[in-house]
Amino acid sequence: MAYFDNSFTSTKATLGQRLSRLFDTPFDRRYRQRTREIEALRKLSDRELAARGIAREDILFHVFSGAD
Repeated sequence: MAYFDNSFTSTKATLGQRLSRLFDTPFDRRYRQRTREIEALRKLSDRELAARGIAREDILFHVFSGAD
């Protein structure tokens, strides 16, 4: 019996993604950077956020204000 694991997601960029990056603007790159940062912070527990001095409801403010 064959087993197929469909939970695997490739980290390789598709041809369309690679082509679209040719026409990236600085705004596009900053948008992706902020999106990754927001996702990473949202994955942290409340305790981990508190250790960084961030409240869960302040994640967006933290990212968009440029606070470190």
